[in-house]
Amino acid sequence: MIITVDEIEKLKDIPNSGYEYIKVEFLFHSNKLEGSTFTRENLERYLKDNIVEGSHGVDDVFETINSTVLFDFVVDTLGEPITVRLLHEFHQLLKKNTKDQAHGFVGVWKKIPNMILGVGGQLDLAQPFEVPMRIDALLQDWDASKKDFDAIMKFHAEFEKIHPYQDGNGRVGRFLMFKQCVENGVDLISIDEKYSAEYKQGLFTAQTTDDFEPLRAVFKSCQQLLDEKLEFLNNTLACLKTIE
Repeated sequence: MIITVDEIEKLKDIPNSGYEYIKVEFLFHSNKLEGSTFTRENLERYLKDNIVEGSHGVDDVFETINSTVLFDFVVDTLGEPITVRLLHEFHQLLKKNTKDQAHGFVGVWKKIPNMILGVGGQLDLAQPFEVPMRIDALLQDWDASKKDFDAIMKFHAEFEKIHPYQDGNGRVGRFLMFKQCVENGVDLISIDEKYSAEYKQGLFTAQTTDDFEPLRAVFKSCQQLLDEKLEFLNNTLACLKTIE
């Protein structure tokens, strides 16, 4: 589903408009991809009543709560260019009060080489000293790009290959992808957990062979699935056009 900046900003300010559904749908799956134990019901209960139900690790609780704040911040800053400052703000909001903050790893580029496990092969991530240069190049390429589906996909693959933060790269990267889709009229890409293995393998293939077809197929499947889930919003979006 294509949702414009104006539409999602209006949805955010209208009670029971479907905004919370979009938020839960995005956050549940994005957090689940990183191992969160929050169920959809846990997340909905927190957003509705400010109550955390279930048994979860402390960092999982903080990161889940923080992700709800970050989602609203992403919407509030739609239209702002992607800069190093904005990237660090995203990361700071996501990681507030976690162990990573206590260790000085929040809102700054990674200090120690990191790695990705479980993709069936070795991926050479950027070394800490390479991050500023490679992020600058990525942002310059984005500024000069056509900003369509393919540009968003390739930006995401490169951001995840750089892996600029000690932790939290996947979630920050998917928030960026959400921002890029809304700002540029691209059908929303929200990675459903059912495609977790295909998503990770598609990223690995794109990052190691420059073959983006598997990742493109995953993104298209996720777009179609989200379109089906958000079909009920078509009438809401039509009504928004009558609101000045």
